[in-house]
Amino acid sequence: MSKGTIVYYGGFSLPDKSASANRVVSNGKIFSRLGYKTVFIGASDDSFDGLRAVDGYENMFEHAHPNSTKQWLNHMLSVEHIEAIVKEYNDVCKIILYNVPMFTLLKAKKVFSKRNIEVCYDCTEWTKDTDGSLPKRIFKAFDEILISNFAHKAADGMIAISSMMEKKYKSSKNLLILPPLVDINDEIWHQIPESHEGIFEFCFAGIPDGKKESLDKVVEAFCSINKKNTLLRIIGITESEFNKIYPDCFIPKNVRNKITFMGRLSHEETIKYVLGCDCYIFIRRSDKRNNAGFPTKFAESFTCGVPIITTDVSDVGEYIRKSGKGSLLKDMTTQNISEAMLHRIESKSQSKTPDNTFHYESFIQPTENWLK
Repeated sequence: MSKGTIVYYGGFSLPDKSASANRVVSNGKIFSRLGYKTVFIGASDDSFDGLRAVDGYENMFEHAHPNSTKQWLNHMLSVEHIEAIVKEYNDVCKIILYNVPMFTLLKAKKVFSKRNIEVCYDCTEWTKDTDGSLPKRIFKAFDEILISNFAHKAADGMIAISSMMEKKYKSSKNLLILPPLVDINDEIWHQIPESHEGIFEFCFAGIPDGKKESLDKVVEAFCSINKKNTLLRIIGITESEFNKIYPDCFIPKNVRNKITFMGRLSHEETIKYVLGCDCYIFIRRSDKRNNAGFPTKFAESFTCGVPIITTDVSDVGEYIRKSGKGSLLKDMTTQNISEAMLHRIESKSQSKTPDNTFHYESFIQPTENWLK
């Protein structure tokens, strides 16, 4: 018998079209194991009115992502989509808001506290960066201050993603730390990748915005080593998109055939390539945004069992130092990155086996305590 329904609401692209969707769905599996039903409300790039069900999923719904500034403001101050689901399910006991603005959190608290429904907040980022109009960018900067300082005071409970957030939100009356999680039993982690025998393959997968990811540093370092029988596979953007984001990054003609731009792929296809690579690499600068968050790409590549080259941001250094699976860079210089790449090529003999560190079942007990 169900203990009640949890509504998970945010701007994630269901069912698995974004890292945020993969996070909330994995968290939902924990709730399911603990006897709760989870209903997800995400956002779609399609244009339509109201809520619609996600094809093939009875517990997933989506609304159209706001386009104009006016739509965005109205959306921020409205909880109508959540109310529609609460009316549909008469046993809703908890609402979890994923990275929504502070005003949305306050609005939800005002509406649902009267119905004895707890309103919690799942925080995975502190960022002032956003696209759109000047008013939206100004508001985003202001909202980042509110979320990082006051979300835990307004919410009935907090889910945070990193130790940096844990320290900030330590005064929360109910705090749970969950890194990005996976279901190691899912077939996606047991795919048989295509063979590339004789070629050492580096892989990057993600959609860089030029501020969060330093993919240009990866490309520059790869070009500088210019080793035979090596390949850099970039998943998430095309070559033309890369050139727009990083116009100053020059790829020599003699290296272009060693860099493969794949564009956007499905989550399943992406994981298959990560499983097949010899080393996963991503470079992020150590700043507030990157240290407060936790890179999903790290959790996924770590699960794939491949060595990782990355910078010491967020909590990733702890996992690499304990496991020895990869190289932790002291800085973002091209020389340092290329030296790490050469070291990985020379030590290719390391075996790859799936790792269950981020398996959701390992976090059932702390989540149960949080729910109680």
